[in-house]
Amino acid sequence: MTNAVSLLLSFFFKRTVSVVIDLHCHTDCSDGSDAPVDVVRLATELGLEALAITDHDTLDGYDMARKQSDLAGCSLICGVELSTHSSRCSRSVHLLAYFFREPGSEFRSWLQELREGRCERNILLQQRLQSLGMEISWSELEAISGKQLGRPHFARLMVKKGYAASLQDAFDRYLAEGRPAYVERNEPALEEAVERVAAAGGIATLAHPARITRDPHTLRSLVADLIPYGLNAIECFHPEHSAEDTNHWLAIASELDLAVTGGSDYHGSYKPDIRLGTGRSGTLHVPSSLFLELKRRFAETVVNA
Repeated sequence: MTNAVSLLLSFFFKRTVSVVIDLHCHTDCSDGSDAPVDVVRLATELGLEALAITDHDTLDGYDMARKQSDLAGCSLICGVELSTHSSRCSRSVHLLAYFFREPGSEFRSWLQELREGRCERNILLQQRLQSLGMEISWSELEAISGKQLGRPHFARLMVKKGYAASLQDAFDRYLAEGRPAYVERNEPALEEAVERVAAAGGIATLAHPARITRDPHTLRSLVADLIPYGLNAIECFHPEHSAEDTNHWLAIASELDLAVTGGSDYHGSYKPDIRLGTGRSGTLHVPSSLFLELKRRFAETVVNA
């Protein structure tokens, strides 16, 4: 294990380290419960040095949050989370993208196309739930959804109407992949998404790789194949990662000379056990050195563009 990996692991496991950055969170512009201004306010109260808003298929949360004047030293990073498909994985593969300069109109137009695909999926999802005997109307969904309707809003309505005992129960029995109401979305190929992020001047990061596989050899092969398309980093620090997972992902990032990212995957009340900055049970600690390394690598991409 390299010294760099050992250092990062020490940050992860030392509980007394203060919270410094969070590079993965969601607002009510996608499937989070909190408005962008409230997430930014919480980040400043926690003393975060950097925060990335990474809503699904949209930059609206970042656009709203950057207008706030009370960041109090917290660097706000433009980000987005993309759902993709890969022939090497049976489930959706998520890609995080970070931008240190404004992505152009072409990338934003592509995000709009992805959101339209989500709308089509929502129509089918409503029909699927109705076929299962649940009275779910658009007016009810619109009353509880934020700026982008997603499965958490369906789950909240299902709980409200007594079709599920909790949000988790709604996903476990109906909405998760492989369950009766799940509807696949027409997602872009993983390689295409990486290329589009790179072309827009962004840093492409493989999100929560433990959801893809916990086998380090399989993940290393996938990551190595994505590097020629423009993959820059791996999200090694995440609440769903075990100590062993984190160890493996850090080793892969070090071996392949990739940057390391991490974040809480905060969704507000939709994931009440996850706290901004510290994840689940206060076990997440992402050092500011990762943020500095991302900025260094971004500077290189600008020079090499």
